[in-house]
Amino acid sequence: MSSVNNLLVLPRLRIQNANAISSPMTWGFPAMSAFVGMMHALERKLAAADINVSLERVGVICHDVEAQATEGGYTRAFHLTRNPVDKTGGTASIVEEGRVHLDITLIFAITAKATDEQRQQIAQQAGDIVAGM
Repeated sequence: MSSVNNLLVLPRLRIQNANAISSPMTWGFPAMSAFVGMMHALERKLAAADINVSLERVGVICHDVEAQATEGGYTRAFHLTRNPVDKTGGTASIVEEGRVHLDITLIFAITAKATDEQRQQIAQQAGDIVAGM
């Protein structure tokens, strides 16, 4: 076994209700720091499953974006909900959260000490873990 640099590709992931507000001034696609955080969480979950790999970089390919917003002329408004209800059962105040549905492919630079057969198993387990995140 040798330490080999590879790419882990997770194709065509469908993500619902991702945060679409990436800064105080822009909206439309999640911040790249969210994907970096997801990469670190995946690396920790893989380590908990006794899969010792190092995820070093992340790339995102966006195939489709569907903003959860209503279009009215020159303006758009997010579809907002009042969740959860307050202590009395009444509706709570609205916290504006822009949401978007995504169809993306994630590409990770991965370093692992593994044979060819083990690399396939690592890819399968990583895909299973991501499906539950």
